[in-house]
Amino acid sequence: MFRKSLLFAGFTISALILLSSTSCTRLSSPAKRVVVRVNEAEFSAEDFSLALAQKLKSFNSLSAKDVGVISQAKATVVHDFIVQTLTQDWASKNEIFVRKEQLDNEIEKTRKDYPDDSTFRQSLAMEGLSYEEWEGRLKYMLLERLVIEKLRSSISNITSEDVSKYYQEHKNEFLQPAQSRLRQIVVDTEDAAKKIQDELRRKRSFAELAQKFSKTPEASKGGDLGWVERGTLEVFDQAMRLGVGQRSNILRSPYGFHIIETTARRPAKTLTLQEVEKQIRRTILQEREQALYSRWIEEQLLKAKVFKDEDLLNQIRVQTRGP
Repeated sequence: MFRKSLLFAGFTISALILLSSTSCTRLSSPAKRVVVRVNEAEFSAEDFSLALAQKLKSFNSLSAKDVGVISQAKATVVHDFIVQTLTQDWASKNEIFVRKEQLDNEIEKTRKDYPDDSTFRQSLAMEGLSYEEWEGRLKYMLLERLVIEKLRSSISNITSEDVSKYYQEHKNEFLQPAQSRLRQIVVDTEDAAKKIQDELRRKRSFAELAQKFSKTPEASKGGDLGWVERGTLEVFDQAMRLGVGQRSNILRSPYGFHIIETTARRPAKTLTLQEVEKQIRRTILQEREQALYSRWIEEQLLKAKVFKDEDLLNQIRVQTRGP
């Protein structure tokens, strides 16, 4: 038996290789056996077990024991290894490499988010990663980005006709619901809200009171929430029944006590082609990129030599210990 354990969120995930007696007589080191091979790249049982434990770290201890979750996690780990190997092989053949300065710049950008090197390395340890493993992942991410940029260069230009056709075929997606422009003052207690109500009755400026007393981020903008549609928050829905220029009574929500004013309304409408042209161009580009990438992966798989030891993969089990 081989075990690879990692501690995540207060509980331990262990990936174990449980081999039959005949398997053990053939190989004394099951951890070194190959579970997946893609061309010349090999994925050992030890590395697979570590990757599996990493993949399961986002689940709680109960979910990490679920047979379906484990099966899907195993499939994802295998798929990721295959795609990563195909990407690296293709990049090498096409002379696409991550330059040292590119990697150094990306490392520096990431480490700026931490106060010091010790804190940064502690965060890696909590994720079950060594610095070398993290750097390797970062380098692959940059390589993948370069490969995608290379593939993207073959995508045809998006024409005005493409945009117009997409708009006509998806016009129902560009319906903008009725909206109200709201501003609000939010405080922690009902007594505080009543005092603000009194000030408003004395014709004090709503915007000034919001800036002075409201605790929500839009206070700096005089309480202006911008355009709001129904379903955003229950108290907003109540306020949207008001006419333009009217204020609500004190409304309570999990965020506190609200006084809301409707400053404008606009009816539902279908956005024009000009209003959504940039959005459509982004959508078409994303769709073409995804289709191109899918075709590219299929082409690489057809050319690759892929081996999977299904028996060994099935013998890898997961255990958890802790809360």
